[in-house]
Amino acid sequence: MRVKNLRNLYKILIVFFILSFVCNYGYVFAENKDIPNELLTNSTGLEIYAESAILMDEDTGKVLYNKNGIQKLYPASTTKIITGLLVLSNCNITDMVNVSYYAVKSVPATYTIINLVPGESLSVKDLLYALMIGSANDAAFVLAEYIANGGNNYSLDSSEDSKNKFNKSIETFSNMMNEKAKEIGCTNTNFVNPNGIHNENHYSTAYDMALIGRYAYKNDELMNITKQMSYSIPNTEFYTGNTRTCKCTNSLLYSDREYYLPYANGIKTGYTDPAGYCIVASAKKDDVNLIVVILNSSVASYVQTEENKNTTREADCLRLFNYGFDNFYYGNLISSGDVATNYKILNGDYNSKNLDLIVKDDIRALIKRGEVLDVTPNIKIKKFLAPIAKGEVVGTITYNFNGKKYSSDLIASRDIYSGNYLNFVLGLFGTFLVLLLFVIALSRKHKSDHQ
Repeated sequence: MRVKNLRNLYKILIVFFILSFVCNYGYVFAENKDIPNELLTNSTGLEIYAESAILMDEDTGKVLYNKNGIQKLYPASTTKIITGLLVLSNCNITDMVNVSYYAVKSVPATYTIINLVPGESLSVKDLLYALMIGSANDAAFVLAEYIANGGNNYSLDSSEDSKNKFNKSIETFSNMMNEKAKEIGCTNTNFVNPNGIHNENHYSTAYDMALIGRYAYKNDELMNITKQMSYSIPNTEFYTGNTRTCKCTNSLLYSDREYYLPYANGIKTGYTDPAGYCIVASAKKDDVNLIVVILNSSVASYVQTEENKNTTREADCLRLFNYGFDNFYYGNLISSGDVATNYKILNGDYNSKNLDLIVKDDIRALIKRGEVLDVTPNIKIKKFLAPIAKGEVVGTITYNFNGKKYSSDLIASRDIYSGNYLNFVLGLFGTFLVLLLFVIALSRKHKSDHQ
């Protein structure tokens, strides 16, 4: 009886241990289930000084270098990338937007502004350029309030009621940002404002910001803005002072600066004291498109000294971009027009039974230089019987390479005509008969072996 009670006790303890483990550590597996394996350990071979960094191939989303890529940090003004995306998907570029009192007055001192004036109206285009080139925090609030209310459906005055409605608008817009981030694939990101003004609950990771940067890279309109060097905001009846000019803050784009990268083409920098110097940068060389994210660098190029210039945000960017372009290229796993395989059409006529299957499109993959390609394709035939026309899709070819799938249709190299139907049926019957006799012979042998 005592033994039985002990066994029951052991069972209870085991169940308790399993439940405790799941409750305490199960979140680790849940949180990492969509995270690529290359993010679970840091890459080696490069000395990157920022706290967190990611190098990503834009075309495939493959992570080529990682340093603390899933560590939650503050993204500062790189936040404005997703704000810009929401602006372009919710507004017409020519819409006129009213500037409210609290959109202007809610920006803390020392944060970048474009000197918007309550009561004036500017186009979405002007505000978007101010947001993405000049990193104007007041422009971010104006656009967020406009989108959250479905247009100019908000008060411009300084009343307490207007303040409460403004705060509610920013909350609504932040929810839109978070929904967009989830749609893009971010799993460790939470936005509480449209501009990256510091808040303990406003955070992301280098990997998530790379996903956002990759998504933005496909938006030609936004990318065209982020590569502009300057933009001037026209005066209005409420503002008649000096011309309000936005200047690009991405040193990689300036040909006269130390960290100029001729292949760079965007996207957005950021800085706050808690976030450090940040950037989501993009570049293209030949047919390779790369995204680099730097979070919490201690130095930017414009505050460097001779002693720390090797540790700047921009220096880290150059190291990562050069590593990517020097070590990776796009090559063909198989080329358009190559013969993938040959197979016999059972009911083809006497002169056209054998058919070559031709690869329709190049299958290109990101390849590391010096890597030995040893890949076997998976070929699926979709059509086995004639008639088949030259150029008709009759199958697919797929490669699994470095965790990605690459496919192309397979097309017929020539026309295949149907043969004599009776001969085809007799051929099938003959094949069936041979198989049947083979099975009978095996069955008899099996019986004799057991007698």
